[in-house]
Amino acid sequence: MSLSSPRLATFIAWLGPVLLAGCSAVPQRTALAPIDLLASTPNIDWCGTLALPGKWQDGTPVGGLSDLGWDDDEAMLFLISDRGWLHRARLTFSGSGELRDYEPLDTYPLRGEDGAILESAGSDAEALTLENADDDIRGNTQLVIGFEGSAAGDTGGDALGDAESNARWQRFLPSGIASEPPHRPAGLSDVESNGGLEAIAALPGHGLIGGIETPPEGWPEKLTRLFSLDGQHEWRYPLADNANSALTAMENLDGGLLTLERAYTPPASLVIRLRRAHLEADGSVRVSELARLSNSDGWSLDNFEGLTGIGGHRYLMVSDDNFSLVQRTLLTCFAVTEVDDRAP
Repeated sequence: MSLSSPRLATFIAWLGPVLLAGCSAVPQRTALAPIDLLASTPNIDWCGTLALPGKWQDGTPVGGLSDLGWDDDEAMLFLISDRGWLHRARLTFSGSGELRDYEPLDTYPLRGEDGAILESAGSDAEALTLENADDDIRGNTQLVIGFEGSAAGDTGGDALGDAESNARWQRFLPSGIASEPPHRPAGLSDVESNGGLEAIAALPGHGLIGGIETPPEGWPEKLTRLFSLDGQHEWRYPLADNANSALTAMENLDGGLLTLERAYTPPASLVIRLRRAHLEADGSVRVSELARLSNSDGWSLDNFEGLTGIGGHRYLMVSDDNFSLVQRTLLTCFAVTEVDDRAP
């Protein structure tokens, strides 16, 4: 989810002193924090950060990135934009595993089954996970993409609007063309506008799990929904105590979940949390904290929204720059060092 307009205006004012690394159309190596601060997260090892440009050399825009997925069979990174774009890229790592470079390959608009480019009202892609991406078979990867939207019947003030919600999930080919019709499970029926399906992860024993960014209509302020995309199971996920905490991404971790939360409070507070979550049989979620990153403590953060595993306990997370000249698209590599002995 992009930050809402009033918050975005304040967010831009806060980030005014932050400048993009020149006008270069290539990634720039940077850091989220000074070395001593990076070392202050005992459960996380940091393995490099790149600041991506606003445009590549050919004019292809870079921005509004909502989530990403790693195809191990193809050694390829997929990234989706909240404007309905699918980007593909190669990454370069050093011998010690540090993220060094990002090579853009191509960009496609997301298209429906009929090949038509998705209309803007239905192209707000926010969540991504990959299927068949690490089975040692090339060419069979499927992209599972979640789209944010209002609940069914909410026409956004347009009396002639479509009563069917744009909140959905759908499978796509690596070329960005839908390979099946969209799914609109009951778990999306009561989402708030601009606070819907923000995270998808494939979890052993549970299949595809979706996460709602902010509490659904009628839910307590600090509780949101996780649910299996087949509609069979549902869990209550406790958001962090920070004001405006929101679930922005999740990924498999030791048979449980690694979750990413963002909390932005005007005029200047931005907190990013990495948390470990276990789904319980009674529908509750047991959560523990891995790292809390705050700009007030010296972390150079941005609007982190996407997360993907790249093998072992290593992950990438990406920020959404809201297409703002004073925000950054950051691609950060890290490893979870805390081993969970209780994991299934």
